[in-house]
Amino acid sequence: MQKAAPYIALAALLAVAFLLKRVGELEDRLQALATGRPAVAMAATASPAPVEVAQNMGRIQAYANKMWSAGQAGNLPLVDFYRHEMKEEMEAVANGGVVDDGVPVSEHMKTYGIRAMEALKADLKANGLTDFNDQYAVLISTCNSCHVTCGHPELRMRVPSMGRYTDQEFAP
Repeated sequence: MQKAAPYIALAALLAVAFLLKRVGELEDRLQALATGRPAVAMAATASPAPVEVAQNMGRIQAYANKMWSAGQAGNLPLVDFYRHEMKEEMEAVANGGVVDDGVPVSEHMKTYGIRAMEALKADLKANGLTDFNDQYAVLISTCNSCHVTCGHPELRMRVPSMGRYTDQEFAP
């Protein structure tokens, strides 16, 4: 048994090294999924992860809430920043080829979400924040229309009644 001890120790070290490498790869994948950017290690060895619409929608909702808070504070640059972040999440869904139970989610995102973001961008450029509350209400209505079209009328968004991010300054 003592002659086998070095071999067992070597095997254990190799197993630990393998597990550490695998944990690193998984951390890279999680980071890539969290940021929406491809991981360097994944790009060479694996196919892209499928789009998980609920995760993208959660980020869109968070950005929309922050955009609303920035608009209420009169911070046009921050409003436009969050509009851009929302559009990036929408583009991930739009370009993901998502079809769920026969519903072409990606195509609907192009029709509803991307167009709404482009319209909001044009309005912000032309009018600043003068009609922000109305434009935000239109955006929320567009989101709800898409949810109905996709077969999820139970997903009803609304204009926030108060900001949920109390740890961020929204004023210019």
